[in-house]
Amino acid sequence: MWARVVQTRDRMRPLGLLVLSAACVAGCGRARPTPARATPLEVAVEPPDVPTTEHGSRKLRNLDAPVFVDGAEVAVLRYGDLPPIAHTELAGGTPSFRLADYLEAIGVPAASVRSVHLHGNNDRIAAVEGAELRAERARFVFTFSSGTTGTPVQRWDTEGLANDFVVHEIRKVSVFVKKAPVAVHPRSRCHLGPEGACTKDVPYQSAEATKGTRVVVDGRMIGAVKRRRIGDDVVLLPGSGSDEGTTYSVAGLARSFGLRDGAVTAVELVSGDEVIGRATGEQWARLARTLAFTLPRHEHGKVRVRVPVELQADPRDPEARESDALVSAILVYRATHPIARPLARISPETDLAVRLASTGAP
Repeated sequence: MWARVVQTRDRMRPLGLLVLSAACVAGCGRARPTPARATPLEVAVEPPDVPTTEHGSRKLRNLDAPVFVDGAEVAVLRYGDLPPIAHTELAGGTPSFRLADYLEAIGVPAASVRSVHLHGNNDRIAAVEGAELRAERARFVFTFSSGTTGTPVQRWDTEGLANDFVVHEIRKVSVFVKKAPVAVHPRSRCHLGPEGACTKDVPYQSAEATKGTRVVVDGRMIGAVKRRRIGDDVVLLPGSGSDEGTTYSVAGLARSFGLRDGAVTAVELVSGDEVIGRATGEQWARLARTLAFTLPRHEHGKVRVRVPVELQADPRDPEARESDALVSAILVYRATHPIARPLARISPETDLAVRLASTGAP
């Protein structure tokens, strides 16, 4: 609930009596008291994001929530990048996911976790201790504000936990495994910087959060594109005079980040939260030498992939054509298989979803 101030004026009285009515909720970040432990459905969330057109583009911003382990970025928490983990449907069909399952799928065993800090709006922090996570795996779940897209949302009550603060919208995640968890200020609910004020910095962060297209293998990010770091070994066809006309190999890009040669079960091309292209292992082996991308300027490392018809939705459509689209993530599956989700058609909104994604909190 949001605090509301309502003003009314009684025009029938000579003195113009002003009536002021105010309702204020104290401690907005705290979990609401309940007679018994709340279920995930009882934790309030903000209104859903509805990313549709240019008019609603604001809702597409800040959806990339980077996940750091001891200061190193290992993933981005958004629906489109989710590894193949089980989910439970809440009322209305909204899928929810266990935090412990997610961490393990990106390569962080729950048994090794010392603490998980969820960074919310205004740099406020909600924390879950490793012992709490292991004791009640089913308790700690998250959703996305619009079901299969939107901001990740904290969906558990905090009764009896060491930290009772709820951030609702998750903007970043810090996981402490080998390094000591940083203290959360008990009143300000934030990490404190050297000057004693709240800081947006991620503890032990070793590099700036990624903005370019991510390459993810079995749930864990192995690299992200930066124009100046793309080597000649990735080039398929050089451009004339500049890299603007150069085409690059998608398979070569994955190899440049350390993906070893060998069989894969599938490869998905993701734009925002939608899969716009999917290759089976056989298709990948056949197309790996020709599947190409370009590096448009001013896209912060987001690549534009030429998606073959056979990898798109409705490949038998006689009007289907190869299409270029910005891609936010390339998901490679070797030991796992993709979760079941439909392919989305490539449209002008495809690029919009990728272009507006950001790792910067508001």
